[in-house]
Order: sequence, then C-alpha cells, then structure tokens
Amino acid sequence: MTEGYLDTKVFLHAQANDAHTSTCRALLRAAAAGRIILRLDPLVLHELTYVLPRYVKTMTRADVALYCRSVLQWPGMHLEEMSFWLAVLETWETDDRLSWTDAVLIRRAQDAALALWSRNHRDFARYDLPDSTWPVEPS
Repeated sequence: MTEGYLDTKVFLHAQANDAHTSTCRALLRAAAAGRIILRLDPLVLHELTYVLPRYVKTMTRADVALYCRSVLQWPGMHLEEMSFWLAVLETWETDDRLSWTDAVLIRRAQDAALALWSRNHRDFARYDLPDSTWPVEPS
C-alpha cells in the first residue's frame, strides 16, 4: 500500500477551486477509503487549526475541530498518539481562550502528572493540573 506524509496545503487546495484541487481531493478520497495511508504530523494538525478559518472564512473553531476529527477517523489517516491529539483538539475546541500550544501543554501535564509552570495563570487555573507552585525563588 502506498504511504507518505501529508502537507497542510493538500487540505487547502482540496477546499479551493484551483489547478491542484482535483488531485488533492483524489488523494484525500483515497485516504478516506483506506486505499492509501497518509501520515499526519501533529504540526500539520496544529497548522490546520489556524489556517483553515483564514482560508475558509465561515469556519468556526468548532467547525475546524469537527473537520479535523472527521479526517482523523478515515481508515487511511495515520497520526501517532491519536488519542492524545484528539484530547488536545477537544481542549482547544471547548476553550476559545486557549491557544493550540496551551492546549497541548495542559494535556501533556495532565497525562504525565507534572506541574505546568507559566505566568499564564488566567488560562491554566481553569484546569485540573498537578501542583504548579513556582519551584524556585528569584535571586
């Protein structure tokens, strides 16, 4: 079976009507049908969260999350740590004040039962995280 990594631009061209639209749509349809394996790097997933709403102006955060979840369920789509990234997507979707990076950090800290040190108390205080008392005093 053919297998390879997928770039964000394939998703964008599939949403467009340009010279690359038909080939990009065909590639995505093949993955949806399980005829090809497309490996999705987590960086591409992240890129989709901010590029799609800029490219398809009507997409909300919930729309982007739904689209990403749908794509990740295709038989031919492969993402390492799938359950982790789906959890990140859920955290990002349900809290519109969080950046993607903050959602990743929250989920990593929760999964590892480790502190998350930040000066961004406003966003992180809403989450059940291990004790994040600052470990050192300023010198």
